[in-house]
Amino acid sequence: MPSPLDSAQSSSSSSSSLGYGEDAARATAAATAAATAAAAAAAAEAKQKRQWKFFGKVKSIWKGLGIDRPTFLLMMKGALAPTICVAIYQSDAISSQFNTVGYLVSVISVLGFSIMPRAKFIQMMVLDILAVCVATAVALLMMYSCVKARQHTESAADAASGGASSAPYNASATAVSAVWLFFQIYVVHTFRAKFQQFQFPVIIYSIVANVIFTYASRLANMTAAITLALKLLEASLTGLAIATGVSLFILPMSTRGVVFNQMAAYIESLRAALNAHTAYFETLEKDDMFGRAETYDSTVEKVTDKGKVYSPEAQAIRTACQKVTELHAKIHGDLTFAKREFAIGKLGPDDIQGTFRYLRQIMIPVVGLSFIVDIFQRLSDYNKWNQPIEANGAAIPDTVRQRVREEWNEIMRAVHDPFSSMIHTIDEGLRHVSLALELTRPAKKSDDSDVEATANPKPGEKGFPAYYARKIRDFKYAKRIALRSWSEEKGITLPPDFFEHPSSVHLDVDDIPADSFGVGRDRSRRQLYMILYVEQLLESTGHVVHDFIQFADEKIASGKLARNRLIIPGSKRLLKWVISAFKAEDSHEEDNLGDISSQNNILQLGEAYRHRKDPEHLPPENTLQKIGDKVRLIPSALRSPESAYGFRVACATMTVAVVALLHDTQNFFVKQRFVWAMIMVNMSMSPTSGQSIFGFVLRILGTVISLVLSILAWYIPGQKTPGIIVFLFIFLTCVFYVPIKLFRFRIIGIITIISTSMIVGYELEVRKIGQDVATSNGQQYYPIYLLGPYRLATVAGGIAVAFIWTFFPYPISEHSVLRQSLGASLYLLANYYSVIHETVSARMRGDEGDLALKTSSGRRLMKARNKVFSKQMLMLNNLRTYAGFLNWEVAIGGRFPKKRYNSIITCIENIVSYLSLLGYASDTLLQLGNDEESDSIWLHDFRRLVSSARVTTHEITTVLCLLSASITNQQPLPPYLKTPRPYSFSKRLEALDKDILSLRHIAEPGFATFSVLQISTRCIVGDVERLMR
Repeated sequence: MPSPLDSAQSSSSSSSSLGYGEDAARATAAATAAATAAAAAAAAEAKQKRQWKFFGKVKSIWKGLGIDRPTFLLMMKGALAPTICVAIYQSDAISSQFNTVGYLVSVISVLGFSIMPRAKFIQMMVLDILAVCVATAVALLMMYSCVKARQHTESAADAASGGASSAPYNASATAVSAVWLFFQIYVVHTFRAKFQQFQFPVIIYSIVANVIFTYASRLANMTAAITLALKLLEASLTGLAIATGVSLFILPMSTRGVVFNQMAAYIESLRAALNAHTAYFETLEKDDMFGRAETYDSTVEKVTDKGKVYSPEAQAIRTACQKVTELHAKIHGDLTFAKREFAIGKLGPDDIQGTFRYLRQIMIPVVGLSFIVDIFQRLSDYNKWNQPIEANGAAIPDTVRQRVREEWNEIMRAVHDPFSSMIHTIDEGLRHVSLALELTRPAKKSDDSDVEATANPKPGEKGFPAYYARKIRDFKYAKRIALRSWSEEKGITLPPDFFEHPSSVHLDVDDIPADSFGVGRDRSRRQLYMILYVEQLLESTGHVVHDFIQFADEKIASGKLARNRLIIPGSKRLLKWVISAFKAEDSHEEDNLGDISSQNNILQLGEAYRHRKDPEHLPPENTLQKIGDKVRLIPSALRSPESAYGFRVACATMTVAVVALLHDTQNFFVKQRFVWAMIMVNMSMSPTSGQSIFGFVLRILGTVISLVLSILAWYIPGQKTPGIIVFLFIFLTCVFYVPIKLFRFRIIGIITIISTSMIVGYELEVRKIGQDVATSNGQQYYPIYLLGPYRLATVAGGIAVAFIWTFFPYPISEHSVLRQSLGASLYLLANYYSVIHETVSARMRGDEGDLALKTSSGRRLMKARNKVFSKQMLMLNNLRTYAGFLNWEVAIGGRFPKKRYNSIITCIENIVSYLSLLGYASDTLLQLGNDEESDSIWLHDFRRLVSSARVTTHEITTVLCLLSASITNQQPLPPYLKTPRPYSFSKRLEALDKDILSLRHIAEPGFATFSVLQISTRCIVGDVERLMR
């Protein structure tokens, strides 16, 4: 028998072993749980990574599409008007009012284009309403003629056989309606081609005219005619009213707001261009500025359709400056409307104009600075340093090139700090202006900001203008480093106090040696001119930005930016607005439907370009001859390009309408909705459209997309009306991305939006009013899965007819439009050169007058200069965009010389910029002499010599006009044409006074201005020579 002790021991051992087992089990369970948790955490982390990766892709795609918050809201705003029109039709009051034309309300609301800025929208809406009212009035007259024709040719038995709105076929009434339709389409589309602001109103007019034509010959009396006209009038005006409500009350967008956003982008683009210059200057410290792009085959130079391939840094400069010129052209187009707009804001019309004036003055030297890339390229071509190596030939070492490259590397290293500092200062100055004028919002201040870093005033702070002025003064001393560095390279010793005293003191400074390190005197002078060119443009930019900062601070000091106020444009501006609505003026993006094969804008180039002198008639001398001259205007108008376009559209429309004119097919025309084929003809044939297979395919694609979207919107919500309307809104929002972001494809987006709204709207209309009422107008009812394909077939037929009539009887090809636009651009260039010539001559003579007076010659020249410059920027934007789409065209015959056209566009672009620099430099030269740096004796002599040396010549104006006429009219240039010889402006000055360009004058501010004149004149003549070749 075990003792109690043994029992206790055994019980304790068993309990301890049990405890160890439980601990082990718990540990195992804990380890399993931990492993499970770790696996779950890993799975969750992997899932989260996949989700983040997915969202990252979505975000990158979203960013690539450029859909920011304002863009997305604008897309929703655009889709709102047609959605409201479809939704309100579900009301009994609305459906009973519009009956079978209810779906037209949504179509007209789309053409109301509620996403336009307010001033442009109001002008367009007034013209739309005018078009609807005139169309209705003419429609009544047309129906009255048809009813009378029917009554005069119809027997009593025939008159009694049909209803008031579905009378039997009558040949006379049908013929009368056809004549009226042809006449209307011809007149309004001729008007459309002449006045670009009437693009949308003419489309709306055409819809009313085509719909009325469909039923005009089928009406038995005027009661039915008046009822139909009133329904169409009410439907059209309701659609326009809804578009107006959406535009003015839902996320209202003023033209002023658009201009301010563009100005903010303008300033950011200028800053980007300046920073691109900093990066490029850094590459000049070590790289070969004359080198060409590397190619696999050294015997071939790398050239694309856009021209020679540049380094990434040089290309960044070109891209940034191109962005600046594009924004300049856009602001110029919108500025007129912004100044005419009623608004509640801070800056008035004159303030906006002043801001744009400063931006233009900054743009000229910044874009001029970018031509350092072009100048190096010209030097390389001039010295033939970049010729491809001959096949089986060895590369020829060029010690001169190597030496020049090393000199430039050393000079750019010497000026790195002053140039970088100046560019950074200008960048901060532009940032300050943007903040001061409230174009951009200030960045959020961080709590852990560095005290030392904020010792200097920052942009937007009160002390920044004084700090900026001090930094500009510092650059005057820092820029001397480059001149000393260059002088040491050439073996020229400058006295220590060379820059502190006038040039008349230092008479012992040597000139450039005849041969220095194998580099000739002319080449050394070119180096000097380029250094001074960059310094002068940087300093000029700094001074203009300083003036801009003072302008912004004056607005703050005056209290204009302290509070909002009611801004009412003056009566003179409003009167100009009313007159301009009915005048042929430059068009803007929103004025037309846009097309893959049409220009963005049409420019009015003046009377001299459009109207030629009559070699067969003297000016009229008496009343009878004056009356005869007015009569001769009629055939002149009939043979104009606008008349030819109107005639084409009328013929194309009648090609489809002929189906409605025949007894056997009239009912078929109405039943199968051929009227939409006629409407598509009117929409598709724009005044500048060409024979574009690609455009034809895209229009069909737009209709196919509308078919798909309509079926999806109908069936996804289970054919429930509320769900259909919601999905319609979602799909239309997505499609509005095309008109907003892809201007060239705007017509495709509009066709998709109109087709989707019409298909879904018609089906919901039938559901609301019933199939019997819906078919009472003669149209056959189709369910949506059949209506969509029928609609596609009808639209395809209409587009095909428009496509045929575009190149029959002779084609209006895209290439011919590009050629004529290029000729127009050359004409503008000749005009701009002539204005610059007169400006420079007037400044040198000193008879510019007071620019504050509107009647002074200087003020008139400035106005003409700015106007022609902005037109040229707009034209160059058009040419670049248009040339970019030639890749999509199907060439018939030989290939289009795209590279040559691009080369001409580049030459025009260069000449315009160099001409702007020429005018800018002549103005700077005029203002010199008031500072302590200038030697008044030398400056007086220099101005006198510049005036007699003729900076510009009318020979170039003549050549440019001849080139314009040659390209426009496809005629050869005259034989033995005397081209402007490439002259050296410096040699002309030295011929008049040998000492005027001596090295002891290089510290003069006027000498740096001369370098800009020298380089600009030389490059202009070089580009004119390239144009001639």
